[in-house]
Amino acid sequence: MLAPASKWARLDLFRDPFSLSLPRFLLPLIPKNGEILSNVDRILEGALDIHVHFGPDPKVERRAGAVEIALQAREMGMQGVVLKSHEYPTHPVAATTSDLVSDITVLGGVALDEEVGGLNIRAVEATANMGGRIVWMPTYSAKADREAKGLDGGISLLDASGSLVLEVHPILELIKSHDMVLATGHISTAESMALVAEARNIGIQRIVVTHGTTMSFWTGMTVEDMKELAGMGAFIEHCLHVMMPTTHRMDPKELAKTISAIGPERCILSTDFGQDFHPMPAEGMRMGIATMLRAGMEEVEVGMLVKDNPSRLMGT
Repeated sequence: MLAPASKWARLDLFRDPFSLSLPRFLLPLIPKNGEILSNVDRILEGALDIHVHFGPDPKVERRAGAVEIALQAREMGMQGVVLKSHEYPTHPVAATTSDLVSDITVLGGVALDEEVGGLNIRAVEATANMGGRIVWMPTYSAKADREAKGLDGGISLLDASGSLVLEVHPILELIKSHDMVLATGHISTAESMALVAEARNIGIQRIVVTHGTTMSFWTGMTVEDMKELAGMGAFIEHCLHVMMPTTHRMDPKELAKTISAIGPERCILSTDFGQDFHPMPAEGMRMGIATMLRAGMEEVEVGMLVKDNPSRLMGT
């Protein structure tokens, strides 16, 4: 007898479904605990969210700590999460969380903001030597981010001639030698173009343009810009944060259209959640999957966005 629940549709009769005479095509959908997964939950199973914020945070209230986030992600069948902070390296937190929460991938890295010394190769080196997987270029300390907020100052990756500043080059070499992920952070489109071009030129394989659709609101990055960056070999990240009512309220159908224009094979869907006014990241990812399906995307495309492409990027 079918007993609907908020998360699962459970068949209480099927205590041991594999001992029953069921059509073969149903067997992969029925785990041993007797639960039948919805199409949304099947896509969520094995998903990797590459953009998750957590507490403690020195500037804002966060929804939960890393352990609680990892526990819920595991409960909902996700492969894992990537922890991000604007203020401090996250790999130590990720490693400790992995020790405490089994059967879930928890990764971290470092954002090159002023709190860690900006374009500080020593911070990158320390993160790499501990096993950190990702380096974000400046986020809240980026000149482009500060300009978008009406603030002065900030870190630019370009000099007066439009070339990458000298500090960037050894950082890129270190990222390459450790096979880490390069993420663009909150820099301008011009900076992103120069950075990705140089990264590809020296042989960096793992590159992601941080929340490209969010940057369209902050710095004016266009779909054509995203297509060009994807053509260079970067993945384009799209965060569910951009659609939320307290942020930019982007129409899900517009996001689906943008992803289609770029090509789902070059895009990643993440949450950028962890704020106290948003759902928990794992529930947010489930909501995002359901939303993109309702916006007209195919299941195989959404699976690519939340499972295949994030795993390829992070090497999991």
